[in-house]
Amino acid sequence: MRKSLITLSVLAALPFVGAAPAMAEDSPHSVSANVGFVSDYVYRGYSQTNENMAVQGGFDYSHASGLYAGVWGSSIDWLDKGGTEVDVYGGYKAAMGDFGYDVGVLQYVYPGGKIGGKTPDTTELYLGASWKFLSFKFSHAFTDLFGIPDSDGSQYYDLSASYPVGAFTLGAHVGRQKVENGTSYNDWKLGVSTEYAGFGFGLAYIDTDLNGSDDNADQRVVFSVTKSF
Repeated sequence: MRKSLITLSVLAALPFVGAAPAMAEDSPHSVSANVGFVSDYVYRGYSQTNENMAVQGGFDYSHASGLYAGVWGSSIDWLDKGGTEVDVYGGYKAAMGDFGYDVGVLQYVYPGGKIGGKTPDTTELYLGASWKFLSFKFSHAFTDLFGIPDSDGSQYYDLSASYPVGAFTLGAHVGRQKVENGTSYNDWKLGVSTEYAGFGFGLAYIDTDLNGSDDNADQRVVFSVTKSF
């Protein structure tokens, strides 16, 4: 799922992180990697780590034609059994002037994970469109949504904006999670990010309209540190 105390950790503490394989300048192939820490891994307004810190990282491949694929993982703490999330995705994206579009499939995998006796593994198709600093993404679940019984067909709507101001980037997001045979809700986020010494730093305020009904969906402030290779 691709975040209360604010925690800052040092990426240099990860000895396994290395540079991504270099590609020739004229190669149509591109490979990158990323690693990061967040004070709370929040996805669609819900803490995935019981309001605790998470370690995350992934690899991405893209081709000049617009095809891409990747894998991303994070530590989590919301399942009855299992503590890891692995996202595998692939799709196609392209741009025409200021307009862009993106279509793909995302598989959320929770190795050995169980919630209420069910597997939380979920498959979603997504369709995205962008214009300058605005973007919209629609996701449709072809399976039960994260272990919720009879929830296949659930949908998520994501409207986001990202605007540079000097050395900073301001971001805003509002989302709507429609859960088949479950509780639907809205979430939103306001944030700011910047880069310094090759690291990315982010600070965001996140909230939902489920306050009081679920502690993991209450308002919170999240800090993140990331590094790309």
